[in-house]
Amino acid sequence: MRVPIVKPGTFSFVAAADRLRSAYDGYNEQLLSHHIAVDFDFIGESITQYWDLQVYFRSAGKYIINRGISGDVTYTMLRRFPADVIQLKPKYVHILGGTNNTWRLEAVEVSQRRTPEQIYYEIVNDTTMMVRMAKNNGIMPIVGSNLPTGGNIPCFHFEPIIHCPNCSTELRNELLAASNQALKQMAEYEKAIYIDYHTHLVGPDGKTLRPDLADDSLHPNVLGYNIMADVLRNTLSVYGIVI
Repeated sequence: MRVPIVKPGTFSFVAAADRLRSAYDGYNEQLLSHHIAVDFDFIGESITQYWDLQVYFRSAGKYIINRGISGDVTYTMLRRFPADVIQLKPKYVHILGGTNNTWRLEAVEVSQRRTPEQIYYEIVNDTTMMVRMAKNNGIMPIVGSNLPTGGNIPCFHFEPIIHCPNCSTELRNELLAASNQALKQMAEYEKAIYIDYHTHLVGPDGKTLRPDLADDSLHPNVLGYNIMADVLRNTLSVYGIVI
């Protein structure tokens, strides 16, 4: 007999989150039907989706699921949070999102553009709401800092409104650094766990992604994920958490 599950449905606008909706609904139903106890649930965008969590963390014997979606933004992550996190009842949820919000800095359509202040608010507010939702449901939130970006980001076509080529690397990195600081303060206030990936991935200027850590100036390669895994594992160990 099938169990009823939470399904967020699709959005009324073109959204990257819709691409994996039916797949994740299927995965969620299988987890719930078989009463699988989830230890860690990772929700985010492409940096999360492309992270092969079983490669890095399987030795701890934890049940870890990945609910990252390439191209996702924080406000659609928030919309699918009840389905992809809350109903699955993980012990911990790792939240990492916000970089894709910044593509709106230079959207082709003026009506779709956002100021740095607007994007900053979106990232911090949406993440705060996810943290509080997790806490209210007995799930420990783990907030990851957004990663810095490099100067040679190629043209990504997941959203046709985005201007190409990228011309906002410096502004984007300043915005991400500022939002990270706010996320850190929020995590401290909410008694969530903050993971500072950013500090370990930037180059000498303290803002730009080290070129050896990503082949496209955006998504970590194996060297970047090696660092992220070490940072996550070491930070969680301070709290007595093993992953």
